[in-house]
Amino acid sequence: MFTSLSVIQSQLNNTGGFADGTSDNWSGVAILQSGVTEVSGTFTVPVPKLPPGGDPNTAYCGVAWVGIDGWFNDDLIQTGVLWCISENQASYNPWYEYLPGPITFFDGVTISAGSVVTVTATKTGNNSGITALTVDGTTVSHTFSGEGSSLPGSSAEWIVEDYFLSLEEQVLVPFADFGNVTFTDASAVVNGATITPAEGPWLIIDMVQNNTTLTSTTLFGNKLNINYV
Repeated sequence: MFTSLSVIQSQLNNTGGFADGTSDNWSGVAILQSGVTEVSGTFTVPVPKLPPGGDPNTAYCGVAWVGIDGWFNDDLIQTGVLWCISENQASYNPWYEYLPGPITFFDGVTISAGSVVTVTATKTGNNSGITALTVDGTTVSHTFSGEGSSLPGSSAEWIVEDYFLSLEEQVLVPFADFGNVTFTDASAVVNGATITPAEGPWLIIDMVQNNTTLTSTTLFGNKLNINYV
């Protein structure tokens, strides 16, 4: 079982007046600005499928999440949904995490394909925060306090990820074809003001592995689409 989700490693290009980035395990949008205290978004849980040439006996997985930090540092508070497909059976788990601690699954809610999920991560102090997930009118949350690593609040993210089974070994889980994840009502609180991703100093990130582009991301105000290509 994996122990933690990943921290981004990317390369940046400035094109057309805005920044584009690539990553081997992240795809989506990040706001790169100090003063972030909250990030939120709503998405429909996708139906994972085998990638082209995939082995039906192998588990292929992925996650969608929102988070604060992780771009300029190794600290990150995040919450979202994990999915896997294996032997034609899909599974889904809602989760939360405060790096460098382990991922933890939420109890009290059931996730399935087509579930509409709202996720929020909030920084409440230098070493504290709250993660919350709402589905079918039920909200579950977890409060972090006195953590060993700080939250500078220097970035906000809306991401689909191919996570590492182990940060130490840097081995990525086989990545599922997730079709599409669209974050709606995406917002962040930055220096006390609520903004959409497009109103901040934003960066679009697409996933590239072994010189193959796996995702395509577009951003329109408070809505961003992440597509498996």
